[in-house]
Formats: sequence, structure tokens, C-alpha cells
Amino acid sequence: VLLVAIVVIIGLIIFQWFRGMTQESIIKFDKNIGLVCSDVNFDTRYSEGTLYITNNGNVPVYKMRVKISSDGSREVKDLNDLSSNWPESGLNQGGAFSGKVDLGNAEKITLIPILRGESDTGEKNFVCDEKQHGYELIIE
Repeated sequence: VLLVAIVVIIGLIIFQWFRGMTQESIIKFDKNIGLVCSDVNFDTRYSEGTLYITNNGNVPVYKMRVKISSDGSREVKDLNDLSSNWPESGLNQGGAFSGKVDLGNAEKITLIPILRGESDTGEKNFVCDEKQHGYELIIE
């Protein structure tokens, strides 16, 4: 009986581990959304407390994650939390955003695009990889 219980527990552990290894695929423009992140193209600048973002690519950016770095500390927030001006449906192709953003004593920020795509369970958000698709901006 003990041996059967151990086998069942090990089987459940392996099943849970395998389920964690396979992510639910999110699709945008008939491609895996991770590949669509490479098509995101935006420019940004920060001046006198106002953040400006222009979407130059062909991919709408649903949200933007902001990583704020200052004096050895890092904080990650959604741009929606920092500014109420972000469009509810996201920043479409050719769209522009400008809004007052309080960054405190930040030395630099990294903007990371968040895309919205379709999955088997409905619409889902996908955060693009910071190292490949994040836009670093030095605050002066």
C-alpha cells in the first residue's frame, strides 16, 4: 500500500512538472505571440516629467510595463498605474502617447511592451522579453 502511494505521488509530481513546462500558446496575426514581439517598434523620450511614446511598428501595444531603476533598487509597474492617459485599447499602429509620469528619483527606466493575443481560453496578455524587446531610457 505504501509503495502504491509513493508511485502515485511521484506520478502526480511528474505530471505537474510537465504541465508547467508546456505553456498555453497565445496567437497574434496567425503567429506565436513571442515571435510577434520582434515586430514591435516604438520610440520614447522623457522630458520634464512627461513620457512620450510613439508606436512606429505594425503591431498594436496593449500595455507597457515600466521597470524603474534608481540607486540600486528596481521597481516594476504598469504604465496604467503611473499615468491615466494610456489608451484603454492600447497604442495602435502609428499611435502616440504622452502623459505626466512621476518617476521619483529614477536614473533609468526600461519600457517593456505587453501584447494581447488569442488563446484557447480567450484573450490573454503577453509580456515581451525585457532583454530582447525592452527599451532603456536614461533619465537626466
